[in-house]
Amino acid sequence: MIITAGVLAMVLMSGFIVLFLAFYQRRQAQQRRHLQELEERHQRELLEASLQSQEAERRRIATNLHDDIGTMLSATRLSLAGVFSYLNDNPMATSVVRETRELLEETVNNVRQMTKELLPTTLDDLGLVVALDELISKLPQTTPEVSVEFHHDGIDQRLNARIELAVYRVAQELVNNSLRHAGASRIELLLMQQADRLLLTVSDDGVGFDPAAARLPGQPGLGLKNIESRLNVIGGHAIFDASPGKGTYVIVAVPLTA
Repeated sequence: MIITAGVLAMVLMSGFIVLFLAFYQRRQAQQRRHLQELEERHQRELLEASLQSQEAERRRIATNLHDDIGTMLSATRLSLAGVFSYLNDNPMATSVVRETRELLEETVNNVRQMTKELLPTTLDDLGLVVALDELISKLPQTTPEVSVEFHHDGIDQRLNARIELAVYRVAQELVNNSLRHAGASRIELLLMQQADRLLLTVSDDGVGFDPAAARLPGQPGLGLKNIESRLNVIGGHAIFDASPGKGTYVIVAVPLTA
């Protein structure tokens, strides 16, 4: 009987130790997960603060371009128009002034376009769909050799402002990559809403690239890090289907609960 009681006590003690260790390990795992979540949240907050700072700087530069440089260019254009009226009897001077006026008009248009890229007021006023449509519709003026199409489906209301800004900047970056680096002749964008997520696809028929190689240290990355950073802040992600010589297809998915 004493032996049986001793054995029972040892079994109970062993069971208690096993339960205690299991509880302790579970608690440790929970604490590790909690610390990891805190660290990830902290990193997202730092990243979001950095992106907000970038946007604030963009707004400042755009305002300066519009208010200062834009005003000076407009004044110069008026002055040049006044000078032009006095040069009818001097063909050479008239030709020089005409060329200068054309260059000035081109500069004014470039500054206006830069201002819109830095500060897309249409995005704030009318939303993502209209802003992207405006962005794409103006590309033929600067890149007539490239066919760019934009389609959208299932988006009948404004989205969260953070999501709209992030997706707009990502689309802007992807289109710029296709124009500057891919040598594409055709670019297609599709924006759609499916249940509780927003999908953006961007494809081109350009030279393609190796996504893994683009992420290596010392590589320019084609803006991939910036794209991934913006998406990370709003809980989104991007899938790059690309390879050298076969074009690029990108899928961006963003939860609408962000």
